[in-house]
Amino acid sequence: MAQRWQTGSLYSAHGAWHVRYYDPQRKQKSKRLCDGGSTKKQVKQAFAEFMAKVNDEHQQPQLSDLTIVKFWDDTFAPFITKDNLKPSTVQGFLQIWKQHLKAHFGATLLRDYRTSQMTNFLTSLAKTYRPYTLRNIKGLASAMFAHAVATGECETNPIRDAKVLGKTLGNGVTGVYTLEEIENIITALVDHVDCQLIMALAFFLGLRKGEIAGLEWGDIDGDYIHVRRNVTKGVGGLHTVTPKTLKSVRSLPIIEPVRTLLTLQKRDGVKVFTKNLTTLSKGTIRPTIERAGLEWKGYHSGRRGLGTALLALTGNSNAGRDMLGHSTTATTQQHYEGALPAEALAGMKLLEAKVAIK
Repeated sequence: MAQRWQTGSLYSAHGAWHVRYYDPQRKQKSKRLCDGGSTKKQVKQAFAEFMAKVNDEHQQPQLSDLTIVKFWDDTFAPFITKDNLKPSTVQGFLQIWKQHLKAHFGATLLRDYRTSQMTNFLTSLAKTYRPYTLRNIKGLASAMFAHAVATGECETNPIRDAKVLGKTLGNGVTGVYTLEEIENIITALVDHVDCQLIMALAFFLGLRKGEIAGLEWGDIDGDYIHVRRNVTKGVGGLHTVTPKTLKSVRSLPIIEPVRTLLTLQKRDGVKVFTKNLTTLSKGTIRPTIERAGLEWKGYHSGRRGLGTALLALTGNSNAGRDMLGHSTTATTQQHYEGALPAEALAGMKLLEAKVAIK
């Protein structure tokens, strides 16, 4: 790290002029400047030149022998886990570090790592992992080096300009439920009202899995469900946090079959759902619908289905953006709109009218 600017001190001893100053380790040093017979002007000039050189050298960053792994363990990991990021983000970072980056960095020093090394590493992964995963790996490495620059442990961020050289795997096909599929799924779950309601909330209101898990009966007011919290998996288990973005705090109109299923759902306390949604999907929802010959695409495919339906009925992405709680229409357009038949719904009320399960 750069040293503070210092003035030094001049003194006479043993028939000569000397200067006291501090080295980069803050140890006091002494150096002979000139003979005791030198003129006052010569002494001042020698003193000024010497201290200017000391300050110029000491202001240059003094890079340590700190390894990247040591920096992660002692500085960056404690920083991200100390209420600076959401628990789910921290858990994702820890997984990427353990699975990909820790072994790659090995015993490399912070000061010695180069852009080409990350480029080669990402390129070597490009035939195995999809672009989204590669972006996450690079993003974490870049965030860590940016923190090291900010704390003075290295001068530049070598990750910023790294890139994949050559072809990568294509993006995977994301699941999307159609109206017909979600109707069939809810029908197949007839003996499990809570599971029916979960799937209806995912498709007809576009709620995220964590938003469904966080629902409380007090959030339901007349014809609206008010999204106020999100349950997310992180270090130490499940955490109840604020919704993903400011736009995710939203009030959604209740339509069928959500309305009917809400009246059938047992009111066992404060929360609408008392069972873990992951446990329900593995133990009840997926086995049940697969026995009925239906495909399990995950909770999030309901959100994508709603985004697709709203694009068809409005001709633009604004309705999908507001229902799904996106900050911009770009996210809605990129990830939540797919092709539907031309006879797809003309509006939320028409959607409700078309639902066969009530």
